[in-house]
Amino acid sequence: MNHPTTTRIDNDDLAAREQAVRALLTRRSVSPKRLVAPGPDLQTLDLLLQAALTAPDHGGLRPWRVVEFRAEHRAELATLFEQEKLRRDPLATTVDLLRARDHALMPPVLLGFIVAPHARTKIPLREQWLSAGAALGNLLNAAHQLGYGAIMLSGERCFDPQLTGALGVKADEQLAGFVSIGTVAKAPPEAHRPLAQTVWSCWPGAASDHSAPKA
Repeated sequence: MNHPTTTRIDNDDLAAREQAVRALLTRRSVSPKRLVAPGPDLQTLDLLLQAALTAPDHGGLRPWRVVEFRAEHRAELATLFEQEKLRRDPLATTVDLLRARDHALMPPVLLGFIVAPHARTKIPLREQWLSAGAALGNLLNAAHQLGYGAIMLSGERCFDPQLTGALGVKADEQLAGFVSIGTVAKAPPEAHRPLAQTVWSCWPGAASDHSAPKA
């Protein structure tokens, strides 16, 4: 019986392959504090969402959506963030409240990423969440590949019913977080990249004792 084998490639081929996926290998989250205008324009934002829509999607359900918060409504969003902070922490300081407002005002482009699973379908909810996560990853990767910095931040405000209700999140949806996108004004510190072997293993066969300690 033939068994699958791993084929080694020479250094030149490996370098070419690394270059082909360089945008993926160098992507990292960039804090909104490091982002400035310009952010992606409407045509570019459309491209980012097209990239998100190519993510694996069992059943073609598109179990996610985004809400764009444009400049003319950011002050209102900042007030909602401030009010949420006070509900969560009635003793919040002025600095805390200003920081909450900045989360709404600072990003050049700000999106709410909403997971919208379909309950009446044979596709398991966990697969729909995986699909939404893959779409988010594609969006962030596409932003990086076009030269922008981006990050998604979640936090406790995403679970506040008054805030999510004001943002139009339905009862059967969940606000996963807020995506900030813009031009990188100051590069973030180098990210720690774990080795692939930390998440890579080979199945030893059903007859093996999986509970046995490794040598």
